Amino acid sequence: MKKFTTKAITAAILSSLSLSAAADLYQVEEVPTADNFRHSFPRDINAQNFVVGISRLPETAEIDFERLGIEDPESLTDEEIVNLIQSLANESTSTAQQQRIGLNQAFYFDTTTQAVEPISPAGEQWEGSTDSFFYGINNANSAVGYSTAPYELIEYTYTDSNDAEQTVEYFVSDFITRGVWFNNGEVTQVTAPETEYLGGETALMDINDSGLAAGYASVAVSPFAQERIAECTPEDEEAIVTKPVQVCAWETWFSLKNSTANNIEPFRYSFYARRSSGSFGTNRSIYDVRGFLWQLDASGNVIGEPQELGTLMPREEDDENDFSSYAYTVNNNGIAGGQSWTYHPDLGAIKMPAIFIEGDALPVTDDTKYRWGSVNDVNDNNVATGYLAEIISSKLRTTGFIYSIDNEELTTLPGFFTGSSTVANAINSDGIVVGTGEIEATLAARDRAGFMFDTTEEGAEFINLNNTISCDAPYNIIEANSINDSGVIVATALKAEEYTDSDGETQTRDVVVTLKLDPSAADGELNDCTEQENLVERQGASLGFGSLLGFISLGALISVFRRKSKINS
Repeated sequence: MKKFTTKAITAAILSSLSLSAAADLYQVEEVPTADNFRHSFPRDINAQNFVVGISRLPETAEIDFERLGIEDPESLTDEEIVNLIQSLANESTSTAQQQRIGLNQAFYFDTTTQAVEPISPAGEQWEGSTDSFFYGINNANSAVGYSTAPYELIEYTYTDSNDAEQTVEYFVSDFITRGVWFNNGEVTQVTAPETEYLGGETALMDINDSGLAAGYASVAVSPFAQERIAECTPEDEEAIVTKPVQVCAWETWFSLKNSTANNIEPFRYSFYARRSSGSFGTNRSIYDVRGFLWQLDASGNVIGEPQELGTLMPREEDDENDFSSYAYTVNNNGIAGGQSWTYHPDLGAIKMPAIFIEGDALPVTDDTKYRWGSVNDVNDNNVATGYLAEIISSKLRTTGFIYSIDNEELTTLPGFFTGSSTVANAINSDGIVVGTGEIEATLAARDRAGFMFDTTEEGAEFINLNNTISCDAPYNIIEANSINDSGVIVATALKAEEYTDSDGETQTRDVVVTLKLDPSAADGELNDCTEQENLVERQGASLGFGSLLGFISLGALISVFRRKSKINS
């Protein structure tokens, strides 16, 4: 195998950049992207301003060119190598006979950025074949997330119809995902109750300050999957079986994982759309999955019996699909939030926001105008935030909301304009909500911007975060991901970067970077960058927003992606 690098040679890239001006509301600090990765997607920030998230697209990878039939890899350009790496990604590779590469690796930032591989390959397992994600960090600096298992190459021999032995190679792994805890270089894993066929799946999506972690785990094989996998081993002893049960089960799982919600309208022009059609990703599985709460000690070990969380409704008798709930967030009062499958009277099975109290799943709303949704965060005042999908102006669009758990009161957020698809990602204890929303009502393909909104202030402005920093800043903030109780925001932004291509020519491309936005002096005020020509530069020259979708389509390992943007579930 040959190691091939796609690392850009840039004229001058600062790993950390601080920009401020007297009138700006926020100081900007760019969190350095992890070595060997092109993009950086933040997910959470704690009281110490430590940040966790996901590094995306490795610049070097171990590629078996001989297996791929490439005789002269030296002739490939950098971009051809990048395309090759992406084609071998775990999230997009639908055949078990193809080499695997993980495009995503968890990162942890305190004063420097550390790429973390929670589950390293051992023995014959392949280097660089795992995807890992961090989604939450508490004020004890413990990070949580999940990792896929490393792949290894096995041989399977069968006898064909001519009584000749045939040997086929397959890439297999020990499990789908494992929830992981990380602190000070130490890593622990959480296993699932149900591990039949593919080793099960677990994920830790958030952790509160007392070590209570929220996530989900496989609890049973679904009726549909049981039937489909049974076909992998025919009762007829004369039948020719060309693949092991594990591979057959994986193919079923991969198909389910990438299915979309065809019973509701397409969700168009969305930063979060899994596919070009814009349909919501269902993130189905061969397993029934349940939200869980795990109490972890200071070393990340599970204490006592985990608490399994319910679903908004029981599964109907004629529904053989997996029926699941997911916990994406938990506050310091032990109240969790997330999603659950339920049933719409006209549409059938849909995913809707859920609050989890004492193990029960409680709805945020029973209004049938809503077709999809999620709780993405719950603050310590028991106020939840997230999004709901509904038909607005004949299109399915998302609306951000806050929900008072104590008062059972739902309030939708105004957005940048009527009909702006908005997703609320996080809320701090002061009631400040951050997220992402469409900013241009007149365009079919609408650009998005990160926002902040004070839910406690009557008549508060829905603030575009691009107007809170210097108009000369080289960033286009497209999403605010989290906010701590000091008001520091961690956000996702586009930034233009110079690099040298294979021909030695200087080119420009957009990269995704992580920003920390710190509140500045009290006399700060909003800028009006929309009227300035440099906004065009801030939006990037080499890459349209549609192209960015390719960076973010984490195959819903993503559910992938994160508790804070759970349209993909």
